[in-house]
Amino acid sequence: MQQIRTELQRIWPAALIVAIAVAGVIMLLQHLSLDQRITAFLPHPADPQQALVIDQIGSSSGGRMILAALSGANPQQLAQSSRLLAARWRELPNVERVENGAQELDPETEARLMQLRLLLVDDVQQRLRPAAIDEQLSQRLSEITLGGQQLDAWVRRDPLGILPDLGAKLASSQAPQRFAGVWFDTTNERALMLVMSAHEAFATDAQAALVTAMRQTFKALELADQLTLELAGAPIIAIDSAASTREEATRLSIAGSVFLLLVLMWFWRSAALVISAAIPLTVGILSGLLVTMLSFGQVHGLTLAFGFTLLGLALDYPVHLFAHASGRSLQQAAREISKPLLMGAGSTIIAYLAIWNSASPGLAQLGAFSAAGLAAAALATLLLPRLQLEIPDKPHVRHRRNWSLPWLPAFLAVAACAALYFQGDELWSSDLNRLTPVSDELLMQDKRLRQQLGSGDVRHLLVISAATLEHTLTATETTVQLLSDAQAAGIVNGWQAVTTIIPSQKSQAQRRADWPDAMTMNKLLQAADNPFKPQAFQPFLDDLAELHQNTMIGPDSWQGTLLQTRVDSLLQRMDKGWRSIIVPAGLHDSDALVSLLQQAHSEAYLIDLKATSEAMVSAYRHDASVSMAIAALLIAVLISLRLGNAWLGLRIITAPLAATLCTALVMSQLDQGLTIIHLIGLLLSASIGLDYAIFSMTMTGPDQPRERSNQAIRVCALSSGGVFLILAQSGIGLLHMLGMTVTLGIFLAWLFSRLMQPPYPTD
Repeated sequence: MQQIRTELQRIWPAALIVAIAVAGVIMLLQHLSLDQRITAFLPHPADPQQALVIDQIGSSSGGRMILAALSGANPQQLAQSSRLLAARWRELPNVERVENGAQELDPETEARLMQLRLLLVDDVQQRLRPAAIDEQLSQRLSEITLGGQQLDAWVRRDPLGILPDLGAKLASSQAPQRFAGVWFDTTNERALMLVMSAHEAFATDAQAALVTAMRQTFKALELADQLTLELAGAPIIAIDSAASTREEATRLSIAGSVFLLLVLMWFWRSAALVISAAIPLTVGILSGLLVTMLSFGQVHGLTLAFGFTLLGLALDYPVHLFAHASGRSLQQAAREISKPLLMGAGSTIIAYLAIWNSASPGLAQLGAFSAAGLAAAALATLLLPRLQLEIPDKPHVRHRRNWSLPWLPAFLAVAACAALYFQGDELWSSDLNRLTPVSDELLMQDKRLRQQLGSGDVRHLLVISAATLEHTLTATETTVQLLSDAQAAGIVNGWQAVTTIIPSQKSQAQRRADWPDAMTMNKLLQAADNPFKPQAFQPFLDDLAELHQNTMIGPDSWQGTLLQTRVDSLLQRMDKGWRSIIVPAGLHDSDALVSLLQQAHSEAYLIDLKATSEAMVSAYRHDASVSMAIAALLIAVLISLRLGNAWLGLRIITAPLAATLCTALVMSQLDQGLTIIHLIGLLLSASIGLDYAIFSMTMTGPDQPRERSNQAIRVCALSSGGVFLILAQSGIGLLHMLGMTVTLGIFLAWLFSRLMQPPYPTD
């Protein structure tokens, strides 16, 4: 009983500090604004073209679009299920619209088009030719004959067939094929649907509730047991990203904590030491969270998932302290290791500060969290002697084996450097999607459904920017005229432009002038060869009479209709004006189109989204490399100043440098090219390896200091490497790449540090 009381007396001060730090972390998490943007780890755009690329990946107008596919039955059953499910989904709250090909226009959109149709046609003079009027009235007669009296009101208001022509013009040139009146993929194995959510693109909680309601509605279908429902689109990706980051943060933190608890209990066999070692960890996490929240106002989910790696790094410091205090006082051990510990911590913090300087908001958060956390952990470690802990004397291995092969790491560094150089461009990966926390499977499903629906995999966009809305629309209309020439030349199949539904004021004024007054129009209709009664088209004449009283069509004219989404995607208000986007369909020769635009001195420019994203990644990588090079230089200067021995400093730097180069070579082969995430992993493993090298080559006394250092480094490599190996098991590509890179780098850094260690003196 006395022994238990003694143990409790030893534990309670450390336990109290840990409890206070944990309570602080919990309070911060409760008030935490969690950032779930999938674009958070992408670079900050440097120009409007790059900004457009980020919009397309993240929160563009398609960010509220949910793509759906039904499969698992014959085409007739799928078509019936599609119609039934679409009707039920339309009844759900916060669903703006559901399209499956069976319904061209909803009543609201059709009514607005009917109201504004006279200003949307660009061939007024052609429509007013007697032959054209005769042809249109003949078609209306045929439609009434086939369709019955339900078409009578529509024909009386639109005898010239303007509305169906507009509908055909607005229809996507790449719309899915139909079977039994609804959309299907090319194999008739999937019935395709499109749902427009009323929620903001990345309001993940609201979107998740809507998706849950959609799935529950699907399960109520008669054939639900044999059908499969696939969902894709930006909301689904956002929901999956938010859920996966939360799950990964929880799972990895628990796994890492259990792993480290087992390692430390095996190494120390003392609850007091394990709880005391948790002080730097919990204080570090609390400091990291606090600094990140103060600096950014929120924390990304992946930053929390990565933050658990502090479990390994922050525990390295008390491991060194307790190992060197074996059988001695903590104060003596702290004095002995303070110089190498602060050098190692300083180098790691410098590495994280370089990441904090990143152009990517997500990576900057990660750097801030880790730099602040490790700084606090290092300082907390040096304050542990105040707890008056007693460190049991651990026996040291007396068998001394010389590993000294100082030439081998240097040789491998040169060989790896040469191999990396000869890889050329294949060394790097410029795929921007690899920098998003989205699984490859979900991305492929999203891409497949977008292609089937004719709304995805857009590579080229024509962009017009101007200071005023009118200038932007006028330039867009001029570009559309050039596209007509390009279409005639076989350069492009078609396009979507906002001026189809929002003409410039100049065009609208011209069309008003082209339409005759109601009396003249009535005479033209009466002169036509048709059996309609004289007053049959009075609703049309009334619309014509009101034409000059109607306001101009503008961006707000389509609010509440299906066409508002098209307006949002093709016309955007910017900080300094407006931007119009024309989406070419079936672009066969981009160079020819660029040449045509240049010859006409067009204000439009063609953006290759793939080339722009690759250039952005390349520039991002270059900037990151410069920041990391500066960090490496600062680390080298720090070591040189602290050691005052250039030769020793070179030996210390050689081990982590060789480990970094060899790791880069291996990961470039395993992951089909290095990304910015690999570079960050290399920087982290180099800074951790530098800590090992410092202790390996400065704590080389003739007696136990070397044995204590080597034992501590082994435990540090096991704990840190194990934590990053757990991170590498993540299903999120960002975390997997980072975990694998740092794990390999830590192992090689530990090995090379031992090889660079001076041999034991002969007895």
